[in-house]
Amino acid sequence: MLDRPSMAKMTADEAQEILKELTELEFPKFMGFSIVFALFKTYGIPSISSLLLNTGELANGKTASKRIADTGVLLLEFALNKPSSGRSREAIARMNYLHSRYIKAGKISNADMLYTLSVFALEPVRWVNQYEWREFTELELCACGTYWKALGDAMDISFDALPSSKEGWTDGLHWLDEVRSWSAEHEAINMVPAESNSRLAHAHLDVLFINVPQRLVVIGKKIVGVLLGERIRRAMILPKPDTVYYQVINLALISRKLILRYLTLPRPELMRKDYISSQPNATTGRYSAKEYLSYPWYVTPTFMRRWGPHALIIRLLGRKLPGDDGNCYLPEGYLLSEVGPSSQIGRGSDDMESSKTRISNQRFGTCPFQLPA
Repeated sequence: MLDRPSMAKMTADEAQEILKELTELEFPKFMGFSIVFALFKTYGIPSISSLLLNTGELANGKTASKRIADTGVLLLEFALNKPSSGRSREAIARMNYLHSRYIKAGKISNADMLYTLSVFALEPVRWVNQYEWREFTELELCACGTYWKALGDAMDISFDALPSSKEGWTDGLHWLDEVRSWSAEHEAINMVPAESNSRLAHAHLDVLFINVPQRLVVIGKKIVGVLLGERIRRAMILPKPDTVYYQVINLALISRKLILRYLTLPRPELMRKDYISSQPNATTGRYSAKEYLSYPWYVTPTFMRRWGPHALIIRLLGRKLPGDDGNCYLPEGYLLSEVGPSSQIGRGSDDMESSKTRISNQRFGTCPFQLPA
């Protein structure tokens, strides 16, 4: 096991490799859930939720689900590819471009950016430590801090609000501890009830539960209320679930944890979770998604995805399958340069090139806590 001085030399590429293993093989269920809920958690901050509502991208289920899919695609692209890779840098550059017009207009503050970064760094740790068969090791926590600190640098987020911003951090563990304290304080002050929070939360829950029978939707929303925690539930003005929901859900999650820990074998390589295509389509150069929440954006139709056991359940629920409605959900896949609102397709190439140059000059992929020699 590495000691603290050795972990201080961890590169962003090494950190990403560790987190990728946790996401795809070690804890695929709750690493995946945690990222979805991390995104959802940001909607409890009124300055974030009000901006997202004002974009108009939540006018209907289709546009709202497209935005969720685009956010997921960009997150997966830079999280599951090495930071030093061109694919990761292009995804970050695209995300930077999509944020840039709002930052320049003063509609996104650095505090909002830092908080969003913090929940993506912290929520996987919280979910895994609370619900999985084992907790994060010190090495894995260091990887988490190292990777997300490097990503914050690539996104040009200022860390001046953290105590050690001037003298620097020892390693990923040190940075993660300070981000955890700052994030908790930020939530205590800024995560307050607001109509914009509520509207955004319900808009996304409506997408999540599209075509689900109303009786099950009510149950589903109460389960979400339990998993969110009290502060964010109140901030989103969601009803408090009955005590029995807390008891049943906690019993189910504890039972799962104990079964996995004591009664199952390690997950084999063949069960590795596959989220996005590893290579582009040889003809179109586009990548494809392998998973979807509500509408099958960017998912290539296959026999199993349309007629397999899971697909049959989706058919019974009346939900969309890959290949439905022709090219409506872009089954041919995506180009990173086109991800985002339809109004931004074909735009931002110069900004993206500038962003990629800056990220390259930062030596993204190396250790974010050591100055270049």
